[in-house]
Amino acid sequence: MKIFICGKGGSGKTVISILLARILTESGNKVYIVDSDESNELLYKLLGTNPPKPLAEYFGGKKNIFKVGEMNILKLLKTSEAGININSLPHEYISYSKEGIGLIVIGKIRTLGEGCACPLNFLTRIFLGNVILKSNEHIIVDTDAGVEHVGRGLEGTADLIIFIADPTAESIQLAKVLKRVADEHKIKFRIILNKADNEIYKTFKDLAGQNELSIDGYLGFDREIFMSSLKGEPLKSKSAYKELKNIITKIL
Repeated sequence: MKIFICGKGGSGKTVISILLARILTESGNKVYIVDSDESNELLYKLLGTNPPKPLAEYFGGKKNIFKVGEMNILKLLKTSEAGININSLPHEYISYSKEGIGLIVIGKIRTLGEGCACPLNFLTRIFLGNVILKSNEHIIVDTDAGVEHVGRGLEGTADLIIFIADPTAESIQLAKVLKRVADEHKIKFRIILNKADNEIYKTFKDLAGQNELSIDGYLGFDREIFMSSLKGEPLKSKSAYKELKNIITKIL
């Protein structure tokens, strides 16, 4: 299953991607996180692993991806007629946490005038659209903020979209956009409210309902997550992990 974690900037996509990966791994699944966010860089530290070489560098860097083109990208990545086998990627392009969670980084934008993220989203779509997964394998995609990835057709490769909302009106509006895309492509769509308490959850749920959106649950403030993120250390969580596990059990 390919699970997209979407939402506005700062909603908690990266943290929830890692917690979800741990939950699925704990159940005996093989899980990979694909970091397709070209801005944030510290996912590997929160996951507790070394940074892999960005996949974009396999093709000479971001500026060369469009020049290489889709057909040649597939020729270089495909390991069989069926598609791309993740385990066949060169070892420097994938790293593993102590739990065995694999991390693949598409690429980052780090220099002035480097240009937009379009080539990186293009590469992500090709990779996710052709990757081969076994029944017990899952890919969690930590997307970039907002909806640029929608314009590049990434959601068309998803089996499930989990929208991470923070308690803002902007999150409701963005969720409406992504739900429409999911409905058009017959992709399962779920919403989890993050950084909330019961009172906020009730208000948010009512407002979401007025916009024909349903909420699958909420996560409260977790001090361990806050401190891990502040220090850039391997993610620690007890309360949010337990809350998310209860929600994911219902969703999946």
